[in-house]
Amino acid sequence: MVKKLLFITPMFPVNESEDIVVPFITHFTERFAETTSVEVDVMSLMFPQIKKYRFGKVLVYPIGSGYKKSFRIIPYFIIAIIKGIQLQRKNKYDGVLCFWYRECALIGKFLSRFFNIKLQVWMLGQDVKTDNKYVPLLKLPENEIIMMSEHQKMIFKENFHLDIKTIANVAIDRNRFPKLNQNERPITILGVGNLSILKNYSLFVDIIDELKKENPSIKAMICGGDSGEKKNLEEKIIALDLTENITLTGSISHKEVLNYMNNAVVFLHTSMFEGGGTVLQEALYSGCHVISTIPMEDSKSLETFFYNEDKLALIQRIISVLNKPLCAQRVEQFKMEGTIQTVYDAFYK
Repeated sequence: MVKKLLFITPMFPVNESEDIVVPFITHFTERFAETTSVEVDVMSLMFPQIKKYRFGKVLVYPIGSGYKKSFRIIPYFIIAIIKGIQLQRKNKYDGVLCFWYRECALIGKFLSRFFNIKLQVWMLGQDVKTDNKYVPLLKLPENEIIMMSEHQKMIFKENFHLDIKTIANVAIDRNRFPKLNQNERPITILGVGNLSILKNYSLFVDIIDELKKENPSIKAMICGGDSGEKKNLEEKIIALDLTENITLTGSISHKEVLNYMNNAVVFLHTSMFEGGGTVLQEALYSGCHVISTIPMEDSKSLETFFYNEDKLALIQRIISVLNKPLCAQRVEQFKMEGTIQTVYDAFYK
């Protein structure tokens, strides 16, 4: 019999040109469908808002709710459940994989219980926090949850007293990266992520301000769309006389982000919270020295990764890196093949 799974995600790109839309989920789904014997369909709850379409080997069924909240999302939940019932009766899926323990998990649990098929919910970020109301609402058992990192698993255990055994680490799709730049890298320090309070780019700017005292021509760049903090950051950059040192690119494509990484010496990640951090894996594979306020498992032996929450320690590490000859090397800490195998085993082992 043909193996079949239904993936449920909040959003999915219409085509390859929309590479900024949930890039890790897109890359994982593509590679999973290409490298396993499983036929994959995708139900996308929020976006896009069009009819069903094909994305590579995957059929995508959009529900099209957009960013509706509160009671206004309820009709779309009903539409999604009806669509899920129709798809299950037609395709007879072996199970449902939901991305994030939120709305998708609600739809997935209903289909799983109604049809008695396997359910796995992959927690990919802030859904491990105590304010996630779906955890006490759905009460999924430990064996129906997948974590993206040991760090995330620890936080979820502290918050909800569940000890999740399955970890599928975020990983990169090697085929999407440009040839490794081992020559001069014009960007001294790079940051990537939406301009939000959570990403803590105020600290990023403070660090550049300190580094400028030793290196007046330092070139830094932040790639990310505005999520409420752009004005504050622009004002701070002007106040500290850093307009010649820090560039805000705005929202750019994932391909452009990887090109910037390929031209950066240091990747500075100042986020207050991350589940696993795909961007850290991308920066390491791009040959950057990664300086992060977020820990990363199995990283003690990595010469190009440094974790600390203290600003002075971060600055000292960056200075140390910049004072040494540049020797860019790819680091692939977790392989996509391993991540795919872990998720596959969760359904078929």
